[in-house]
Amino acid sequence: MWNRAELKEDSKSLLKLNYLPFVLAGFVHAIAAGSFASGNSSVRAVRSWDNFSGDGYYGYDEYAVVEEIADYLMPFLGIALLTAAGMWTVMLLVNVFLLSPLEAGCKRYMILSREVKPQYQEMIFAFKNCYGNVVKTMFLKKLYVFLWSLLFIIPGFVKSYEYRMVPYLMAEYPDMASYEAFRISREMMMGNKWEAFVLDLSFFGWNLLSAITLGLSGIFYSDPYQLLTNCALYLTLKRTHPSFGYVPGDDNYYFQK
Repeated sequence: MWNRAELKEDSKSLLKLNYLPFVLAGFVHAIAAGSFASGNSSVRAVRSWDNFSGDGYYGYDEYAVVEEIADYLMPFLGIALLTAAGMWTVMLLVNVFLLSPLEAGCKRYMILSREVKPQYQEMIFAFKNCYGNVVKTMFLKKLYVFLWSLLFIIPGFVKSYEYRMVPYLMAEYPDMASYEAFRISREMMMGNKWEAFVLDLSFFGWNLLSAITLGLSGIFYSDPYQLLTNCALYLTLKRTHPSFGYVPGDDNYYFQK
């Protein structure tokens, strides 16, 4: 069983050793992973007019007035809806084809930093290696979590932890088939979802501070710190997974103090 405190302490030490590159990688990752294109549904309340007798107040038919206003506004409403749909489509395409592979690349940079000092080009690794497969797998991950979230939120929350390792697998193995990535992620997170949730909760104070400082503390410390810790979790779980074989404990998968 992995130890949350050890993962965080090792990541904190590694962040101090190579601070500025990790801040840059964390900033790029925050943009890539946090800018999801999402559609927000809204509920519109419709108020009925009282059916006054006669022609209405001061001789006017209020229904006729409303219909006239509606006829005038309909073209503008249609344009607004088309504009919103176009913007949503553009955001979705940017997220799928640009931000998702960039997210995997940032994770790759952090993973490699446990062994060597990687080049910044690693952050765009997915654009040059099995780009289509990375895009497809990352899209399917988000789609599955979204569809499961339609079932009263909780199933989607659980699935988000079940598929948590998919981006890391794409970062290291961009040619891995999608179904294999989902299978391995499920197996890696089996029995670890609750502990991973507690790990996320342990960063609540840092996330709150980031919100208070308008993201500054996140950019310059907590975002790369959290990303390094999550990468350390992935590597720790990977060590004992049968798909990769056992790696001796003294192998430098993560920073040794």
